[in-house]
Amino acid sequence: MARNSGRPISIEFAGGAMPGLVDTHHSGSGPGLLLLCDVNTPDENLAARAALFADEGYTVLALGGTFDTGAVRTAAKTLTSQAEATGEPVCVVHGDGAVAVIGAASEFAAIVAFDAPGLTAQADMLAALPCPVVLQFGTKNTPAAATAADALRTKINPANGSRVYAWPDAAPGFAFPGDPRFDSRLDSLAHTRTLEPIRRIVGPHYDYEALFAEHIRHEFETRDVDATMATMIDDPYVNHVATLAGGVGHDMLKRFYKYHFVEQNSRERFSTTVSVTPGPDRVAIELVVRFRHDQMLDRYFPGIAPTGKMVELATLLIVKFRGDKLCHEHIYWDQGSALKQIGVLETGDLPVAGPEAARKVLDEHLPSNIFMQDAWATSEDKPI
Repeated sequence: MARNSGRPISIEFAGGAMPGLVDTHHSGSGPGLLLLCDVNTPDENLAARAALFADEGYTVLALGGTFDTGAVRTAAKTLTSQAEATGEPVCVVHGDGAVAVIGAASEFAAIVAFDAPGLTAQADMLAALPCPVVLQFGTKNTPAAATAADALRTKINPANGSRVYAWPDAAPGFAFPGDPRFDSRLDSLAHTRTLEPIRRIVGPHYDYEALFAEHIRHEFETRDVDATMATMIDDPYVNHVATLAGGVGHDMLKRFYKYHFVEQNSRERFSTTVSVTPGPDRVAIELVVRFRHDQMLDRYFPGIAPTGKMVELATLLIVKFRGDKLCHEHIYWDQGSALKQIGVLETGDLPVAGPEAARKVLDEHLPSNIFMQDAWATSEDKPI
């Protein structure tokens, strides 16, 4: 289903009307999230960030302006009055508006503030706030921001999940699209830390393991490419890291799935889950995958004719979600081990393991240090 593009709204404050935007998850409702930005934020950048949080499952009221505590309270009440908004509201604020948001903290179930050194003047209030607060600072070449982060870290209440994050590789403004200092990699890291308290307190609580299971069901069982793509966002990507296989964007990824993945899946393939580690917007899945090289497998062995040999690989998947849709996959395995097992890589005395590497993931009591037996013997009688 195509995402909602949002609708304009005008809010009456004491100083006059302020235009804003309401954007909602494709389900039609979600926890209310107030997004506040500086007055000079371009409309298209504000809309882009509102769309991100809407896709994450929220009903978003986005405003760009100058805010006092009264204006923040009015905005919070306007948000909760929207039919699409559910539960207690939360607030994500960029810049100086954070000072007013902290003053209106009783309106919110959680607050996340970016690049707000002015909060040092309210430092003594932070530990007594009625909700958790997460403060994030880009500190690159900005000593004042680093100093503020250090000072505020001692004032928050970590027992309720409050945190202060400093990003030394990022300058203030790194977490807002359109800002010349925007850094997509660090913004992604900061976004996960933004979602952690919000998801924990107000939801939505998505079952990422079940959502991913539905995705791979269409990859390996129904072999339905359209159904596979329907589990993903409009602009997804997949990266099989060892061989650079996959695709970026809908059309490239669908082509990859249709011609180089779904119909190439081995008919003799098994996987064993070792661990599943969920986070606020992603899940890490550790597997042992066992399959027969019984046909061309472009993502594993591009250009190598089927050998008929069995392959066992320890595999790690990092699957990121945006709301209830897959956003991207990073898939890791030991390509040296894979090539050794099909007999096309002669490793000699090199420390490259075969199927025993995957088997030891399943049973830690199997032999250790098999490539360093001589070195291991030198420490046998040494004190420990």
